[in-house]
Amino acid sequence: MIVEDDQDTREILCSILRRKFPAVDFLSAANGREGVELFAERRPQIVVTDLNMPGMGGAWMIRAIREMSPETMFIVVTADTGKGALVEALGEEKPIDHYVFKPVDYATLFLAISRCLAKLQEDR
Repeated sequence: MIVEDDQDTREILCSILRRKFPAVDFLSAANGREGVELFAERRPQIVVTDLNMPGMGGAWMIRAIREMSPETMFIVVTADTGKGALVEALGEEKPIDHYVFKPVDYATLFLAISRCLAKLQEDR
């Protein structure tokens, strides 16, 4: 699932990721609240999210989803390079799985997703 408040960025991410990973079903949400609702309905195993979003931000969404599903993997894609945002997203109990800064280096994002997919295969 991709959670990104900027519509153009969300559409570009979805398009590029669908082409790179055609066997993966990518869902999308425009903010953290939509992300939590969509997660509750569909239970995706990997969530790619921005941190700074109106309403419910990414860090709050991660916490809410972790309560429902501690095993879900998170890749944070954000322009926020501040230490506070990173600490907030990492949390104390289980850190996020990968952190990618904007502007997005797609090779880094592809590697992060590939690692999460490989972990899912290992766990089966």
